[in-house]
Amino acid sequence: MRDDPEPTPETPAAGSGWDPTSDVRPLVVAVDRAFRELFSAVDTALDGAAARMGINRTDLRCLEVLDRRGPLSAGALADAIGLSAAAMTKIVDRLVATGYVERVSDPSDRRRVVVRTTEREHQVRRGVFLPLVSDGMRLLDECSDEELRLLRAVLERSTALNRAHAGRLDDERSSPE
Repeated sequence: MRDDPEPTPETPAAGSGWDPTSDVRPLVVAVDRAFRELFSAVDTALDGAAARMGINRTDLRCLEVLDRRGPLSAGALADAIGLSAAAMTKIVDRLVATGYVERVSDPSDRRRVVVRTTEREHQVRRGVFLPLVSDGMRLLDECSDEELRLLRAVLERSTALNRAHAGRLDDERSSPE
């Protein structure tokens, strides 16, 4: 049991010295808290999915990119994930060893090699994620078209905001002080 109660949306964590909610409407704070709870739940679910698949979270991110974008060169995959080519080579080697990806000739340029997911990866991924996807689709189907449009707009803007801040953090990390 915790000694201190969970902070409410109106009450930031005591002793943090920083209160980003001081001039914000309580409902905005509550929605922000709900987003953070969602991100935490997604993070926990992805940890479990990666463990069930016998891989780590970075490997799972690579599979997600390949599933969403299709076959990519190792360099393009490294760029999409934000890793070095050397790190990506190790990841692809691990994923080949699990049977989740394979290196194949690019159909548009036989001199080039691309990485693609395998049928085994598709089957394992379906077993891990299909219950969540099915329940999520049912949840969304309960929403009106107006609610879905608003939700999509907020998610798209939130995605852009997070990408911009990730870029800022990368720039700050790579720039000399």
